[in-house]
Amino acid sequence: MPNSGNAQDAEGRYDLRRGAASYAPIVGAFGALSLPTVTVLFTAERPPGQDTLIAMACGLLVVAMIASLTGSIALAAIGAERDHTANLPAAVMYAAVPVVISLLSILASFQALAAVYLPHEKTLFAVTTGVGGLAGTYFTSFAIGDSWQAGPRDPAVRQGWRPSQWIKGKDDAYRKANRVAITSALPAAAGIVLYALGLHFRIGSTGVNWLVACSLVLAVAGTFLGVQRTTHAMEDSAQRGVRSWEAYLTSATMGVYTLAVLVCLP
Repeated sequence: MPNSGNAQDAEGRYDLRRGAASYAPIVGAFGALSLPTVTVLFTAERPPGQDTLIAMACGLLVVAMIASLTGSIALAAIGAERDHTANLPAAVMYAAVPVVISLLSILASFQALAAVYLPHEKTLFAVTTGVGGLAGTYFTSFAIGDSWQAGPRDPAVRQGWRPSQWIKGKDDAYRKANRVAITSALPAAAGIVLYALGLHFRIGSTGVNWLVACSLVLAVAGTFLGVQRTTHAMEDSAQRGVRSWEAYLTSATMGVYTLAVLVCLP
């Protein structure tokens, strides 16, 4: 909708709190969908010589279950906020880390299973995993676009507070959101190209353990930092909006994680 000619404020706003509250049950459902697949893999007869790939698929599905549940809790905590304070966009970016890891883990587990049961189609599933990573980097950077709205509600306080922030206005927010999204997508795109060229590793059981462990650490860290970032400023301190290193750290981590997963897929 175009802005009204005499409007004092830009019309059309995205409320991160309502978005987070709506995403929370959807993200939590990822974990519920992963559990039946893990049960089937444990009980089904395994093809000979494919134990490592089955273990990779099971481990990644367990990661998806844990990441989705913890991520949904972080999003629900953000959705319960009463005021649109400046710390919430950064909190959403941290909370997006376990969400994206959950999505990637599910897609990567499908690729591992395709390598066992549909070996001629494993490249297709690997590309699908990479595309999910690209979407994840954009999802993580999405919170920057409307972060310019958050902050003190008092106009006098806001006028003095805004120049000290990384995001200084609407145009600045959208420009930096696009920049972060493009920069973070480069590792994920590189991973797709490397896999298509056959430049990836076939990891053993130790490599699978490291992949699962690192995924869990990232998911739990993102959840913890997301919840911690919802901490409100004290009365004698200013609100802290999203900072440049937080924006690039969260989004770029998802891009690099996508690259790492792709080079480890069979």
